[in-house]
Amino acid sequence: MLEVLISATNAFCKYINVDLHRLPSPDGKRIGTQPIASDENVIAWQVHAIKGHRDREGCTDVIVVEARSRYAILFSDPMFSDLDDFADRFTRRWVRECIHMAIESGATTQAQAQTMYDQFLDMDKGIRFVRNTDLSVNGHVADAEQWLSQCYEQYGLEQLDESEEIGLAMQRINCVHKKARPFPGAKQMERFIPMSRMVDDWLFRFARGLSEWTYPQTLNGDFPNPFPAAVATVNGQSSAWPDNVVSLDEVRKRKKVQKA
Repeated sequence: MLEVLISATNAFCKYINVDLHRLPSPDGKRIGTQPIASDENVIAWQVHAIKGHRDREGCTDVIVVEARSRYAILFSDPMFSDLDDFADRFTRRWVRECIHMAIESGATTQAQAQTMYDQFLDMDKGIRFVRNTDLSVNGHVADAEQWLSQCYEQYGLEQLDESEEIGLAMQRINCVHKKARPFPGAKQMERFIPMSRMVDDWLFRFARGLSEWTYPQTLNGDFPNPFPAAVATVNGQSSAWPDNVVSLDEVRKRKKVQKA
């Protein structure tokens, strides 16, 4: 079963008018600010609500950022009525954007779009909401907020429509290099592009049997697992063991060289 973990800030909880349980703290520290992480069985998102100011004083934007990829989904004054409304519209956007990226990347084709959607629907999954703010992920929420503010000011807008939300995220936020630790407790920062990581996550989960390429330690037709096989704790620090993680970006580069 896939767990979709939604880590909601206090501001989002207040905006949606809901009292959520806090994400448990195993050691009793960092209560309310626990790190979140995606893995094979969990995809974790941080959601935050931002009140507008000046000409947009009555508006509230919602930004959702995935933990591993730092991929941002924008909602410009969406007026969600409750958690169910948010979950429904967020899920539809997540699916729509990822299917589009999977096709645009060349990993799948338009003819396979329905198959990916069916795999998404067929997977046993559930959404779990908790009240929590991963400060590391929320820093990328703040970056997205800046882009939204600049867009409103530059074009004199109060609200973006869905195509404009997606366009801003794709062309200004999710296509630039980011830096983050690969998993909570890691010492080294990694540099990556959110769109690449997000589409790799999607292909692994919801495009099984659709790959025309083969990958090491991966069933033919499937896309590789982008997550570490195991995490060990050494001297109180987490470190990834050798695993079967494959960088799709590197594979794509090698394929291009072979075809040239």
